[in-house]
Order: sequence, then C-alpha cells, then structure tokens
Amino acid sequence: MEWLEEESLEMASTAVKIFDINPSSIRTHQLCKHHQERNSHGIFNSHDGNNLILTNAQEQSVSHFCLEQLEMGLGTTPSILYATICHLHQQEKKNPPSLRWFQLWIKKNPHLHSIKIKPIAQARITTHSEEDVKDFFVEYQNTLLKYGIKRAKYIFNMDESGVRIGCPTGEIIIIPTQVKELYTASPENRKSLTIIETICADGREPPPSVIICPGEKIMEN
Repeated sequence: MEWLEEESLEMASTAVKIFDINPSSIRTHQLCKHHQERNSHGIFNSHDGNNLILTNAQEQSVSHFCLEQLEMGLGTTPSILYATICHLHQQEKKNPPSLRWFQLWIKKNPHLHSIKIKPIAQARITTHSEEDVKDFFVEYQNTLLKYGIKRAKYIFNMDESGVRIGCPTGEIIIIPTQVKELYTASPENRKSLTIIETICADGREPPPSVIICPGEKIMEN
C-alpha cells in the first residue's frame, strides 16, 4: 500500500498483478486515504457523513439551543431540532438536509443524544356531576344577594382556554449527553398559557380587564 501511495501514477490493476492483492482492498484503502486527507483540511465534521452540513459554529448553536430548551423544562423533540437545522440552511439559501442525514448525525453526535422523558405523577381526571352544577348555581345566587348585584350590567361571565407548555408524557427529546434522565411535570401541575374571554350579561362590550395578583377568591368555583 505504501508503494502504491508513492507511485501515484501506477494503476491499481498493476499493483494487483505485482503484489497479488485483492482489488477491493486497494479501493478501500484509497477511499479511506482520500477521506483522511479531506478531514485533515476541515472539510468534514468529525462525527457526521461525507457532507459538511453544519459548520462548527452552527453545531455549537444547535447544542446551545437544546440546552436552553432543557433549562426551561421543555426539551427539544427531533422534529423541532430538524426544523431548526433546516431553518439555518434556509437562511443561507441551501437545500435542507435529508432525514437520513439527521438521524445519523444525532446518532454519532458526541454532544447530544435522545431519551424518553418520564412523568413525575400520573394525571388525574376528575368529572363534574349534576349535583356539582346545581351547587354552583346555588352559591352563585347567594353571591349575587351578598353583594347586592341586581342589574345585568354588573354581571360578567368569564371563561378561559388554556394550553399546557411542555412535552407530553413519553415524548422523545434530544438533550446534552451529560443529562441521563429528564422528568416532566404531570398535566395537573405543568405550566399553562391561559387565554381569558369575558362577556357582559346585558350584551355590552365589557371594559378592559385587569388581573391583580395575588387574587381574591369571592366564591368557590
């Protein structure tokens, strides 16, 4: 093999005849040598395929992004991370990498790995019976009498719609390799984003709402 490298003008077939070498061994050796030379010039990342998809700076940014998501308790799913890499390429007007490349990149990346998150507690589902609804309206009428609310313009109905922030139970996420396990809060105590809507009983547009914290409980809900 050393002779073949020194005598670069000699054909591989000549070396096969002279030294009685398997042709596939020569081709494999030449290919490995070619890759080593390209790697020595920084053409490849140390842990991905034969195409430089991310620069070192971009890889550091991706790893930092995963760390930030972890510190916020959210975690980075494979789809989110892949979309992030595609966004980086879009900024440079490049075609997105293939999913196959992404899967191999995650598998060989020394700084990131994927795990399955675990719940801290099982979610509990509660239901409201007919008696619960009746009790609510009894307390509602008592509250109106207590505060002397007799006119419709003083009656407001407020409702909210929320979305929980975080990864569902059992979600696969990508995190730094130094983290071995990640627990996510169960649905009853996970952070939520709440949207509030209010209407007035007489049909008029209600005034702007002000949320005061800590709040005051007027009646049991």
